[in-house]
Amino acid sequence: MVTAVLLVQKATPETITQFHDQISNELPTTKGKWSFNFKIFKNNQYSIPLELADTHTQAPESKYLYTLSPSYLPDSTISLVNGRSAGVFTNSIEEEINELGHPTELSIPNEHLHKGATTGLNDRFDAFVGAKLQSLWSQRQLIKGDGGQIYELENGNLSIRTSNVFLHGVFRGLLLEIELSKFDGKTNDVKEKFTEIIKKYGFPEGDLCCDVLNSKFLDKYGDLCLQYSKSLASI
Repeated sequence: MVTAVLLVQKATPETITQFHDQISNELPTTKGKWSFNFKIFKNNQYSIPLELADTHTQAPESKYLYTLSPSYLPDSTISLVNGRSAGVFTNSIEEEINELGHPTELSIPNEHLHKGATTGLNDRFDAFVGAKLQSLWSQRQLIKGDGGQIYELENGNLSIRTSNVFLHGVFRGLLLEIELSKFDGKTNDVKEKFTEIIKKYGFPEGDLCCDVLNSKFLDKYGDLCLQYSKSLASI
């Protein structure tokens, strides 16, 4: 599976309506609404490890922590540190998710829960960082996606998620998250494939990002968070 993010910063109400109408003409399968929270944290440069306290007046490297919490991954947060290290944290329990009919891919296995092998967090990871790790990470921005729609085309192989992007309550553009479930080409052909999709379905003009953390070992959610960080960090 490969993903890409297209950000249309100059989107207008007419642009958005026209795109939804155009996709609807392709007779997609609609999968409901969705939203997301994307947070940018910066580490505290004066939080110095003890072993460096005698030789440094501030942390030797300023790092950024990005967190992505899409509503289609309930109670889960994708995190990315400095564009290199990615992780997924979830509070969903396998047996509860299974009863609700949701995929159990991102959930705490029943065996782990019964043995106490969990994070023990009641809140999402991004809320935990903001509330309990303020001495290490300070939140710089909260970017929200709202009013989103999910479409599936090509027998479920292509998913298109649209969302209006807001920063401090101000509309900043239209975000399109594109997901290909099956891709047999090489990693360096991904951008060409997504460009074909954009042209085929008449996507509005915008900035496309399909970067990955490691071209040899694709990371489904880590790559997605990286694409969000590069697309949204400069709005």
